Amino acid sequence: MMRRFLWHGSGNAKVAWAQICKPKQEGGLGIRSLVITNQALMLKQLWRLLQNDGTSIWVEWIQRHRLRQSTIWTFNGATGSWGWKKLLKLRPLLQRGVIYKVGDGSSFSLWQDVWHERGPLCLTFPRGPVITGLPLSSPLSSVLQRNQWSWPASTDADIAEIISQLPPTQPSAADRFVGEAARIPKHTFILWMAMLEKLSTMDKPWVPRADDGCVLCGGLFDETHDHLFFHCWYSKRCLAILKSKVRKFAATSSSAESTTSKVLEDVRMRIMVAECSTSLQSQNLYRIWNLA
Repeated sequence: MMRRFLWHGSGNAKVAWAQICKPKQEGGLGIRSLVITNQALMLKQLWRLLQNDGTSIWVEWIQRHRLRQSTIWTFNGATGSWGWKKLLKLRPLLQRGVIYKVGDGSSFSLWQDVWHERGPLCLTFPRGPVITGLPLSSPLSSVLQRNQWSWPASTDADIAEIISQLPPTQPSAADRFVGEAARIPKHTFILWMAMLEKLSTMDKPWVPRADDGCVLCGGLFDETHDHLFFHCWYSKRCLAILKSKVRKFAATSSSAESTTSKVLEDVRMRIMVAECSTSLQSQNLYRIWNLA
């Protein structure tokens, strides 16, 4: 229903897809973004490669035939299928969410994993294996003794910097009130559209019309969002009833923006004192919209 309301197939969408996919707390509808969902699924595959727990035939094949002696962080990725290259492009995003907790170091690569804040040391310090005498395939445990760091003695400045940055080891908004679960969906949807000023009022270019007049007051004024919900005589009567029931809206409101500002001020102090207030406002806007 909402899809048909927002898009009619003409290419003139009422609300941008990016806005719709925002969380409800940020003024969107919380609809899952296909782009982000696809990224999440691809990151899950990379995560499975990192874990390499022996439960996936695909992971075993990648480790044996693609990565071989490399890790997911240091693999070149110049060859391979289109999908494989797309996976590798997400490595920087994955790295921001991965934390290596060093234990005995037996399962981490000294030079090729991102356990150090500088990233894979073989990329930031390519001379490391030669200077330290520790091969590229060395596990992290080769510089650990009894859960303490034990690096080969060296006067190299890069080695000194790496040692100084070693991690510790371990023994072995604004529109939040739209879309809450307690609300009636059709009311909150119309309220959300009204807050974005995307309802099909007569002043919108995509609305077929003979004139722009408000149907509730006999065409005396142009039908805009502010007029329909705040200045029309019918709207004023509805708001008067609402104000008498909800103290939050006792002050006069002349536009959707000013009403939102008043609500937000109250939210900051009381975090929405009465649950019924937004429900009443949603119902009010919904009834006015159905009459228009």
